Amino acid sequence: MIGVESISSQRSEVHVSPKEAPERCPCCGGDRLHSKGRYKRRASHLDLMSSRCDLVVHTRRWQCLDCRRSFVPAPPGIRPWRRSTEKLRHKLYRDHEDGIDLKTLSSRSPLSAATAGRIFRQWTERLANERSDLHCPSILGIDEHTLHRKSRFVTTFCDLRNNRVFDLAEGKSEEELAPFLRSLKGRERVQVVCIDLSSSYRKLVRRWFPKARIVADRFHVVRVLGLHFNNLCRSIAPEITAHSGLLAAIRTKPQKLSQKQLLRLQELFRKYPALEPLYLKKWQIHSLLCRKRCSAPKCRTNARELNEHIQQLQKQGFPDMATLAKTLTRWIEPIARTWRYTKNNAITEGFHRKMKLIQRRAYGFRSFQNYRLRVLATCT
Repeated sequence: MIGVESISSQRSEVHVSPKEAPERCPCCGGDRLHSKGRYKRRASHLDLMSSRCDLVVHTRRWQCLDCRRSFVPAPPGIRPWRRSTEKLRHKLYRDHEDGIDLKTLSSRSPLSAATAGRIFRQWTERLANERSDLHCPSILGIDEHTLHRKSRFVTTFCDLRNNRVFDLAEGKSEEELAPFLRSLKGRERVQVVCIDLSSSYRKLVRRWFPKARIVADRFHVVRVLGLHFNNLCRSIAPEITAHSGLLAAIRTKPQKLSQKQLLRLQELFRKYPALEPLYLKKWQIHSLLCRKRCSAPKCRTNARELNEHIQQLQKQGFPDMATLAKTLTRWIEPIARTWRYTKNNAITEGFHRKMKLIQRRAYGFRSFQNYRLRVLATCT
């Protein structure tokens, strides 16, 4: 470092010079170099003592006597053809990512709003391209979300082992996702795929990830269970509504009921005796589905117990229970794997929440590619 020069009360310059001269030519690798004179390179830098600062690099232009080409050594922290340092560009990216608009950023820095926006796009592409050559993770979570109000679907592929978004693909059906899946590297190394109870996704996984085991997302299995039981209870007792407090009591586990909820349920069961066995059956199946980290013998015992519950649901004669039994039968293998594998799509759903915030902050995205780059740069 040579020194600091104060240009005005709001601007200063930091003068630096390289410690060593280059040893070889970057073009041909020759070591016969000749100095052609002094050269200054100026770049905007981070603020110094609340004043704008420019970094002035004092260097030399060199000529190789072998290939006759001249060059200026690239200073560290400044990329070729850039007029701002990497630290300043990274700070602009982080500030805009935190919600500061481009107009405010341009007023705080020597760069214009257009330049700040261009720097943000370049940093986003740079962070996203760092993972463009990655192979498929061994544990994959697949789920969909909407891009805007027109119900334009986007499928999220999440790396559940490293807790990050692997990639995004536009569409939901196998026909729409086929070009993306065909270009994936290392599809054969995927061991586990976690999905919700979607037949289209199950068909897609069986075709494009042939060695993967399908694991049902526990949240969606429990959600289907509660949905069918609650609909049946509301058809039996019409006074069970969202505002009456009875629906919240039915959704609450028996061991977590308050005294008030317990009294209201007892009164409801006296009025409708058929509700009490349904309520107990729901939480028996719920406790069975929520078991985790089971051994292989324990999983076989759980499967036999689940089969018994399915047979009992089929014999009750209620359409909702028959539909639930049919769903559990079709998905019994992926559901059984939830007792063995602990990974689920909760990580993916959490990233979907973050993606919604990205959409709101940008006031929507017209280009899917811009949205994909923004998500890959943020959801890491």
